[in-house]
Amino acid sequence: MLHIWEELDRLENIFLELLDDPMKKEILLYPICYCQLVRRTGNYDVSLHRLRACAEKPFKLLNASWQDILFELGMFTLKDKDGRVYSGKDILTVKGGDGFTVNINAEYKEDFYKFYTKLLKYWGILSSKLTYGKPLSPDASTHMLGLIFNEELFKEAKYYSEILSMRFPEEASFFKAIKLISEFYHVYKESGEILDNNLKKALTLLGPMPDRFYMLNTLKLKKDIERLRKSIKRGEFFVIKLEFKQGRENKPNFFKRIYNLFKTKFFNFGGKRWSSHNSETDYYSFIKIFLRRRGRRRTLRSENIIPRLLSI
Repeated sequence: MLHIWEELDRLENIFLELLDDPMKKEILLYPICYCQLVRRTGNYDVSLHRLRACAEKPFKLLNASWQDILFELGMFTLKDKDGRVYSGKDILTVKGGDGFTVNINAEYKEDFYKFYTKLLKYWGILSSKLTYGKPLSPDASTHMLGLIFNEELFKEAKYYSEILSMRFPEEASFFKAIKLISEFYHVYKESGEILDNNLKKALTLLGPMPDRFYMLNTLKLKKDIERLRKSIKRGEFFVIKLEFKQGRENKPNFFKRIYNLFKTKFFNFGGKRWSSHNSETDYYSFIKIFLRRRGRRRTLRSENIIPRLLSI
């Protein structure tokens, strides 16, 4: 298992770690703010003062200094007024930071906007309401995996499903199937190679499963895989989306229940209606939860955080 991490860069590793503790996602504000400042100034050398003001102004829930965060991220270097460069553990020795500039490692400059887009996708997934108030469970993890897959973060979905297959042995067949499908798309995206055997194995693993797995529409998934295989033979290609269904509707009132019973029994109109669950990013104010626990009356909307970051 450990060898798979060798294929992940530092940012991807951090994201997978944050999936187990989304409340620490605030550290991503530093690279997000850095990217926004680069876009605004057109310069990769960003003022440390401005970066801190952007990342720390909206809120600060992490009990860590900016030096600790930049060191933990492992993707930045600092430069003082005299041109001395600080990286790695040397960042922890910096005091104050006046006059310092921040620069990002060269590997993230190669495709800067792809890097920035990935950061925003990570933030959206970690901000999903699915990540709050729920323990690590197959149900919550399946939904999180669905968000990652539907954002077409197939490399991350591949490794996260590998982790989940070991974490939840009884559900391993499902997570292994998603790993195979994710690997299929990741390899195709990187090299154009078609791993049809991955799709065949995924169908075999999903075959005995019921039509729903923790609200995920496995029946549709199996049909989509079969349709994809046929499409590829015709020279066509599409990306599968995982679909979730709600498990229960809100309990109707007394008169509604009587009406439903009457309708079902005498007119055969019945049958519970299932509404599709949108697996795209659903932002939620985790700050509101944080403040409520401390008895403070304050409301912040997390979906508006990023647009406000640079209003300094």
